[in-house]
Amino acid sequence: MKLEDGVDICRCIYHSLSGLGFFPALTGGLLYKDGDRKDCDIVIYRHRQDVAHFETIEIQEKLEAIGFSDFKHFGFVTKAKFKGFDVDIFNPETIDNDNYEG
Repeated sequence: MKLEDGVDICRCIYHSLSGLGFFPALTGGLLYKDGDRKDCDIVIYRHRQDVAHFETIEIQEKLEAIGFSDFKHFGFVTKAKFKGFDVDIFNPETIDNDNYEG
């Protein structure tokens, strides 16, 4: 995976979720390490005046509609696939515990 792939994924998320008050932020090795990476790390943050709280599982259906699949929820991090790429989705404000929810 290359930086451009991560940017493209964030653009897809932005177009799908921004109207609902959710926004992607690319982070991790794609930004600061050279060469191809095994996955992409994306933080999802909320518009604080419009969305009081969310858990990633609550936006899963919208993410599925744009091509995400194979979700595995682990509290703070959700692992998923997007068009063959491994993506780690982070919600820094989660109140869910770290138990797996397949």
